[in-house]
Amino acid sequence: MTMKKQAVNNYLFSERGKTNLITVSKMLALLGDYKGAEKSGAKKFLTLFIESIQAELEQGYSKTNSVEFRNASTFLDNAKKFLEFDDLDQAALEIGKAVTECTTPAQNSWQVLSENELV
Repeated sequence: MTMKKQAVNNYLFSERGKTNLITVSKMLALLGDYKGAEKSGAKKFLTLFIESIQAELEQGYSKTNSVEFRNASTFLDNAKKFLEFDDLDQAALEIGKAVTECTTPAQNSWQVLSENELV
């Protein structure tokens, strides 16, 4: 894979990952407002959404070999565990760590893309 193609793939997977992680973070922040069956259902939905993000991150890893995507997925595993036990603050911290991991490939790719006048 050429350096430019690698940079584009890293950038695309990074940006999509960050967008989805920010969305899940916002959803998590609202979870504390729910009680009983509503909260239980919201947690299930949020877990499914996190798992779909993990699938995309794993695809990013398999297409780019950028270990940051796999690391982000691991942080989401942790977030799901904290979510299961209603530790929303810790879940939010783990999601934040995943965002940081997704940011690195985009930052590294930006220079290659800009040097080649692709952004």
